[in-house]
Amino acid sequence: MIKLPFYLLIVSVLLFLTSCNTSSSKIDKTTESIFVPKPLSSFDIVLAGSVPETFDTDIVELDAFETTKTRVTQLHEAGKKVFAYLSVGSWEPYRPDSADFPSEIIGETYPGWEDEKFLNIQAIDKLAPIIRKRFDMIAQKGFDGIEADNIDSYTEDADDQNGTGFALSLSDTKRFVDFLISEAHARGLSIGQKNAPELLEAYGVLFDWALLEDPFYEKYAEIFRLYPQQNRAVFAISYTDHIDTAYFRETICPVAKTLRFTALLKNRNLDAPKTVCPK
Repeated sequence: MIKLPFYLLIVSVLLFLTSCNTSSSKIDKTTESIFVPKPLSSFDIVLAGSVPETFDTDIVELDAFETTKTRVTQLHEAGKKVFAYLSVGSWEPYRPDSADFPSEIIGETYPGWEDEKFLNIQAIDKLAPIIRKRFDMIAQKGFDGIEADNIDSYTEDADDQNGTGFALSLSDTKRFVDFLISEAHARGLSIGQKNAPELLEAYGVLFDWALLEDPFYEKYAEIFRLYPQQNRAVFAISYTDHIDTAYFRETICPVAKTLRFTALLKNRNLDAPKTVCPK
């Protein structure tokens, strides 16, 4: 889910560009076995509707809870890497562990997703046992990586709006992201940066790949070119409610190719249909 501000200060980008070549020493991988996808790796994500039996991509992303260990094994046997989708910034009442979340860390309703509510990511001490248990499940099922969704809830509290109910800040998010990256890597799992361009300067060398929603429509794709420059993949999803197939192929694909992004066009509910760029 994308909740992006429309401003990206040029000075922040320039500072990051200056620092990117001197920051590689910050990369903290606890094991050499962590899978870091390369630029232009083919990718698909299916989180709704019927999940196909087979995929024609290098990497597949599926729901962490609904996908079984057997299914992950089958995909591995077919030569695929498998990422787990997991919302870390919102409370979903339909998840089997939803009752584990203390009521005091469940906040306001997530706009556009009326069955979800914001989580107080400031309360890492209360969230940590639940997230660790979830990451353990993901590792035990054999997934290769995690898409940690909804790390950008701080944008809902910008300009004192307090849309989350917790007055979250970018600093709160950075502390939370530090925890997430450490816990994923400790289990031999890669973890992707989901949107949140304000995190690039500090975390562009710490995440293992990036997954972006509508980056061309929202005009923030260009700054993520630093991932391919460091030989790591960017998966850029455009949505059919903003962009049609012709525009995707004729306008977005050439730019994505130049940036060395893996671009695909999907329905917003992320069901099976997809359009990819011509080779």
